[in-house]
Amino acid sequence: MVRLTLILVCTALAMAVPARVDAEDPFPVIGNAAPEVSLTDQHNRPVRLSAFRGRLVLLTFIYTRCPDVCPLTTASLARVQRAARARGWWERDAVFLTVTTDPRHDAPGVLMAYARRFKADVPGWYFLSGPAARVRAVLEAYGVEVRAARGGLQEHTLPTFVIDRRGIVLGAYGANPDPNDVLSDLEHLR
Repeated sequence: MVRLTLILVCTALAMAVPARVDAEDPFPVIGNAAPEVSLTDQHNRPVRLSAFRGRLVLLTFIYTRCPDVCPLTTASLARVQRAARARGWWERDAVFLTVTTDPRHDAPGVLMAYARRFKADVPGWYFLSGPAARVRAVLEAYGVEVRAARGGLQEHTLPTFVIDRRGIVLGAYGANPDPNDVLSDLEHLR
């Protein structure tokens, strides 16, 4: 059930991502060890993906000035987080890492305000930023494409990767995933 859901999500996501000239897999990281993420969270503390080995991780990418899909995705994941917390396995079994695609603007304080807006500033949910070169390296490692748009906005792919307890990227959801599907998948994986 979980594998089927993730495969279907990956297929749908791949079809939704703009075609590349070289026609490679849009997220070649899927099925492989998750590349390290080493950035600073909304509390200005260092966070490393590898520190969460043994837990499930949802890794997603947003920017705080996004007017549409980023807030929808964050709100969807906030519903997942609240349900997992109510069931007693949040943070012990699963954490979320949300990486900005706009590190020049999204400093820790800006990310803190964004997290609070969604009631997502809770233990186990890390909103991450850092030097532009380091964030860019994370985006590239995960195949996340970002293009500047008018008015300080961005166009970017918005995967939410599912990383298992061993650090393997199992699959990805597209933008604004259904909270019930995500929660169900996490329940089966935990």
